[in-house]
Amino acid sequence: MLSARHVTKSYGEILATDRIDLEVSQGEVFGLLGSNGAGKTTLMKIFATLLRPDSGTALVAGVDVTDDPMAVRARLGFVPESPALYDKLTGREFLEMIAQLRGVPPEKAAQGIAEVAALLHMDEELERECDGLSRGMKQKVALASAMFHRPPVLILDEPTNGLDPRFAKILKGWLRDYARSGHTVLLSTHVTQVAESLCDRIAIVHAGRVAAEGRVSEVVAGAKADTLEDAFSVIVGEA
Repeated sequence: MLSARHVTKSYGEILATDRIDLEVSQGEVFGLLGSNGAGKTTLMKIFATLLRPDSGTALVAGVDVTDDPMAVRARLGFVPESPALYDKLTGREFLEMIAQLRGVPPEKAAQGIAEVAALLHMDEELERECDGLSRGMKQKVALASAMFHRPPVLILDEPTNGLDPRFAKILKGWLRDYARSGHTVLLSTHVTQVAESLCDRIAIVHAGRVAAEGRVSEVVAGAKADTLEDAFSVIVGEA
C-alpha cells in the first residue's frame, strides 16, 4: 500500500531523506522511529503529497505521489505533528468542511463524524470553536478529520501527542482494529512503548536513512539488546 524507492529530499544543503527504501503492506501498522531531524516527517509528507521528492519514487495504493497527487489524497487521511485547525469554526463545522472538500456525501459524513466522536468521547467539544479547545482536544479533532471517511491509508505523525493515557489506549486499539480490517497505518513516534504495543513492524530512521527494519523482536535481537529503547540507542549510535 505504501512504497518508497530511493526517495531523496533536500532542503538546501540539508539532506532530509537519503535514498530511502520502504514497503508497508495492506493490513499493517508500521511505525517510524527516529530522533528529531531524522527524516521521518519528510518521508510522511512525501507520501501525503505535501512535498515532492527530489528523486526516487513514492507510491500510495499503487499511485505515484508525483504523477497524480489528487488521486493519492483521495486514498488517505493525514495528521501532521502540529495540526492546523480553523479557529473560528466549531469542531463539527471543521469536520463538515473537510467532508465537503473530500466530496463525502452529507449522510455518510454525518455517520462517520458521529462514529469517531463516540470513539474519542468528543461530542460536547465538537460544538466549541477550535481556538477554545485544549491541545488534546485539537489533536482529537485532527484525528477525526483523517479517520471519519475510513480511507484505505492513514498517515499519522505522532498521533498520541496531547492525548491522555486513557484516550491514547483507545486510539491504539482502534488503529489495530482498523489495520486488521484491511486498511494500512503508517505512524511516527518518539515513544518506544507505543511502537512495541501497536506496530506490526518498525523502521528506525537516522540521518535520512533506514538504519534498521523489521518486527520489534527482530530489531531488538539484531541490536543484541534487551529492549527496543536500548536497541534504538545502539542502532543510532552505530549509524
